[in-house]
This record gives sequence, C-alpha cells and structure tokens, in this order.
Amino acid sequence: MKLFKRQLHIGCLLLTAIVLLAETMQPLHVSATNRTATSSQQAPSIENLNEQTRQLLENSLSAQELDHEIARVGAKQQAARQQYNGLQQELIIQQKQLDAARTQSDRVLVAYYTGERDQLWLALLNTGSLSGMITFYEYYQMIIDHDHDIMTSYQKQYNEMLNKQQQLDRTSNELQQIGANLKQQKQRVAQLHQQIDSGVASSSNPAIVRQLMQEMNTYWENIGLYEVRGYFNSLAQSMNQFPSFLKSEPDAIQIRGRRYTITIAEQQLNQFLHQQGGLPESFQFHFTEQGIVVNGQEGNLNLVIDGSYIVEDQPQNAIRFQVDKLIFNGLQLPDTTAKQLENQFDLGFYPGQIISYLKAKSVHMSNGQMQIELELSL
Repeated sequence: MKLFKRQLHIGCLLLTAIVLLAETMQPLHVSATNRTATSSQQAPSIENLNEQTRQLLENSLSAQELDHEIARVGAKQQAARQQYNGLQQELIIQQKQLDAARTQSDRVLVAYYTGERDQLWLALLNTGSLSGMITFYEYYQMIIDHDHDIMTSYQKQYNEMLNKQQQLDRTSNELQQIGANLKQQKQRVAQLHQQIDSGVASSSNPAIVRQLMQEMNTYWENIGLYEVRGYFNSLAQSMNQFPSFLKSEPDAIQIRGRRYTITIAEQQLNQFLHQQGGLPESFQFHFTEQGIVVNGQEGNLNLVIDGSYIVEDQPQNAIRFQVDKLIFNGLQLPDTTAKQLENQFDLGFYPGQIISYLKAKSVHMSNGQMQIELELSL
C-alpha cells in the first residue's frame, strides 16, 4: 500500500512537471509563429497609386531613414564631444608637465651659457692624478648625460603637446562638421514632415494613405533593409576575388610598356558576380556613358542602384564604387542611406592586387564596357 502511494505521488509530480514545461515552451512557439508571419510580410504595391501618393510614400520612407541618420550623427557627435573634453584635460596635464620640463631645461641652458660646464671641463683637465681624473670624468659624464636626458625629455613632451593640440583641433573641426550635418538633416526631416502632413491632408482618403506609409516603412525596416544589405554584402565579398578573376581572363589586361589597360564587358562582370557571389540572375550590371546601373527583382524586392567607378588614391589606390542613387521598390531612398551602404560595403577593387605597384589612373565608361587605365609605379 505504501509503495502504491509513493508511486502515485511520483506520478502526480511528473504530471505537474510536464504541464509546467508545456506552459514554459508555449511562448517559444508563439515567437516562432510571429517570426514566420514577419518573414512572409508582403511589400505594399505602388503600381496602381497616383503620383501624389507615391511621392508621399517616398517622403515618408526618406523621413524615417533621415531620423535614423540623425540618431547616428547624434551618437557620433556625443562621442566626438567626449573625446574633445578628454583631450582638453590631457592637454592641461601635458602643459603642466611641459612647464616643469622647461624649468629644468632652462637651468641646463643657463649652466652652459654661463660657462659652468666649461669650468667642470677645466677642473677635469687640472686633476693631478690619473685615478682622480677618471673619477672626475665619470662624474662629469653623469652630469652631461643628465643634461641630455632633461633636454630630450623636454623635446619629447613638447612634441607630444603639439600632437595633442593637433588632435584637439581636428576633433574641434569634426564637431563643427557634425553639428552642421546634424542641423542640415533636421531641417530636411522637418521639411519632409511638412510636405507629408500637407499631402495627406489634401488626399482623398488620409487614413488609407497613412496606413500605406506605415506598411511601407515597416516592410523596409523589417525586411527590405536586411535584403538590400545582403545583396551589398554579396557584391562586396565577390569584389574581393575580382582581381584574381581578371588575371585569369584572357585579353582582359593589355600591356604597353609601363601602361596597362583593363577592359571589362558587362557580360563578364555579371557572369562573375552570379557565379562567385551567388547573386540572382535577375540582378544585372549595365555600363552606360553616364555610369553604372544595377537593377533586379527577387520576390517582393525591386532594387535599382545608380553609381559609378572612380579612382581614389587615399588611403590607398583603388577603383571605388560610388552609390549615386538607390531606389527600393520604386521609391528613392535618401542620399544618407546610399552613403551609409557605400561606406559599410566595399564594392571596389584594388589594382595592386593584380600586379604589385600597379596604380589606377582613370576609368572610362561606354555602353556595355568599362576601361581602366593603369600605370606601373615603382
């Protein structure tokens, strides 16, 4: 009987544990369901919208992106201000140390100008015995070495103070630029919000328009931005291998003395990117006289990138891809978003990886083809 009660008690405990475990796991199931629903979110269609509503969606998306830019610039401004304050404190300490070193160095200079060190040298020469001369010379050498250490320490601290002052000046200039940028972006956002409020008020159905704006902003924030970053990341990783690809392509590089010419057809580049980066076939690079157009569609996402390749020498010689315009699902994103993606993902390539000491001089675009002029710089 006791054994039966004990087994019954154990069974009740196990049942309670199973119920509690099921209740604990339930939120995880709900969370997984929410993630599935989010990933399957459809992009709002703008095909049947009039130009006024389409412009409102574009302004709303731009305002949201500029708000993020303002937050980034604000954080950068705060970090620069903290650095500036820290440099100011370090400069005060450095100045005190420099004053103390200057006092010591002045004493050394006075000793040389008044002939005090010359008197020590004469005393050394007038020493009667060899042992005394050796002992006095060692003493004299200690003084000279000490003088040298003082002067060297002063020069070092003086140079450090100059470097610190230059850092302070650079940080001050950076703060001014950041402040001007922040002011400009806030003005842009304020103007956009005015245009949005005015446009919504004059629309035939303000509630529907606001709902469309919210849906588009949410889709971009939750899905579109990550998809676009994914394509940029694939392009960046592929371009790391582009110099090796060029070396393997026959007739891609022509040599005339110290001058090199790289000729790239858009078909070559597209084939390379599709094979190397795994980009969908729908994404294509097109070379025009005005620059480069990248467009493609994958599922709910339609992306157009207008850009150009330019020669850049700092911090190193490179063929850098510059994003001039970014259009997502028919809506142009602000220049700040294009610039951020350009800075985050390197879509350029480096001639030095093809041949050492090779430097790019110019880039020429034509319909369906790009030519890069390079020179061997030894």
